[in-house]
Amino acid sequence: MQMAHINSSYDKYQGSDMHPDYDISWNNSSDNSTVNGSLNNNHRHPRNDDFNSEQDNDDYTEFVFQVYDFEEKIYAYVWTLIVILTAFGNVLIVAVFVRKSMRTTTNLILLFIAISDSLTGFVTLPTYIHVFMTVKLGWVSLTKGWCEAFMISKLYIFKAFHTVSVWLTLLLGFQRFICVWFPFLKKSWFGIRRTLIAVAVITTCAFVIHIYHLHRRKADNIDGYCQWVIEDSCVETCIFLWMTLLFVNIVPPLLLLVLTILIIQKLFRRNIRKNSFTTEQRHERDQQNKTASIIVVCIAIIFLLPEIPYGIFLLVTVIKKHSEKDILPLRDNRIFHITYEIAVLLGFHANFWVYIIMNRRFRDEFKFMFKDFIRKFRPKRTTVPIRPSTVSMETCQSQSSSTKIQDVNELSTFV
Repeated sequence: MQMAHINSSYDKYQGSDMHPDYDISWNNSSDNSTVNGSLNNNHRHPRNDDFNSEQDNDDYTEFVFQVYDFEEKIYAYVWTLIVILTAFGNVLIVAVFVRKSMRTTTNLILLFIAISDSLTGFVTLPTYIHVFMTVKLGWVSLTKGWCEAFMISKLYIFKAFHTVSVWLTLLLGFQRFICVWFPFLKKSWFGIRRTLIAVAVITTCAFVIHIYHLHRRKADNIDGYCQWVIEDSCVETCIFLWMTLLFVNIVPPLLLLVLTILIIQKLFRRNIRKNSFTTEQRHERDQQNKTASIIVVCIAIIFLLPEIPYGIFLLVTVIKKHSEKDILPLRDNRIFHITYEIAVLLGFHANFWVYIIMNRRFRDEFKFMFKDFIRKFRPKRTTVPIRPSTVSMETCQSQSSSTKIQDVNELSTFV
């Protein structure tokens, strides 16, 4: 991702995986521009002197950011739609799981996963809408504040909340592994209090591991780009890259894959011994545990589908970067990156349908919640007291004579 702005025929960091959105290699000649080693005669870089010919390099007010055509359409419209749908579905999940009858350790973890999934995409909406809906000829001109806000929301807050979702999903898989293989340890290891502490620690660590991006400014006052540039020595940045690669993109998916395989193996063995249940109560309890474990397995598989290929891609890219070998061109890199991000959001949204389709208890609570919501806004019926004069003759005739005499005596006392 090291930028080569003047007469550079090759950039060893071009199209880097970590910043496919910000790294641009340019040959600022008067006739042509070079993007990642490929000649582009029709897409001229809007040099800063085009905005202000007398502007000093140390005092830029506008910073340029390149946007490809597919990014403009996907991030401006498709991304916004998926984020809103995911947030709406996760709000319903949270509303169901906070109900008293649904408060279990497994549902508590699922609740916080829904919150982090929603925030992962939702925090990017303000800056994405501003940036990708103001593209002109493949470029966006941003103020320093908008440049920093856009980069921090995408590189720090988005990544941090996604890391929270990754680690919470791993925690969920480990919790179900304990429930299936060592059920006698469930209460001592995963009480409500300890689960809340684990969620707090995971959230804190996720924001700490990405804190590198808070002190690395993205508005480049030297060249007027909105970008992230890796230094030539790549000491501090490479440490950060390897740390996030291992603890976010490699180790958690692999551990979750192993736990998922072990859970499926145990569930298969339980199916074989299904006829060994002695009481109906134990059978029902084991069926509930089995359903919860199957749901967790589905969530884990949905999570792993984009994460494992993306982790392999990042690993190969970082290794190639150190060996100074050719890596993907910037455009291809961004296509891979945007495909991964859309797949992540779709996976977040799919969790809601997993609960609806596979969890009967969730469906029942969802119906009760909806009925309670409707009941609150339904106008209350006013009861009108029945006076003696309004009683119909048919009603009076249906009563026995003794009852009518008693009613008359009672009414006479009120008169």
